[in-house]
Amino acid sequence: MQVLLLLLASCFSGIFAGMGMGGGTFLIPLLSIFFGVEQIICQSTNVICFVVLASICFVVYIKNKLIDFRALICISIPSCIIAFFASLFAVKTSSEVLRICFASFIILVGIFYLIKTLISMHKKKAK
Repeated sequence: MQVLLLLLASCFSGIFAGMGMGGGTFLIPLLSIFFGVEQIICQSTNVICFVVLASICFVVYIKNKLIDFRALICISIPSCIIAFFASLFAVKTSSEVLRICFASFIILVGIFYLIKTLISMHKKKAK
């Protein structure tokens, strides 16, 4: 049964990754909450999944001419440097702190999108 649930989780993770939302947004809480996997293991698993999924999505997006290579370079170089240092921080940090950081991030993103959507709906009604 657990293998079936993991396969289902991987399907949803792939859907989110393909839509550009990041499968880890779904995968990390699922593994942590429902499967009891330690937070750092969840994040490590997500990174491996991300590399595979992002590579596939990258090819599809290139084929459809949806990549701004100038922006890609400007974003990728500093992101790689910061990711290196963040991974060093993550492996030395307790699962509880990582869980709090991840949950805080997800909550803030949710609040941001909620406010953005409400503003957009309000603007549409005003027209």
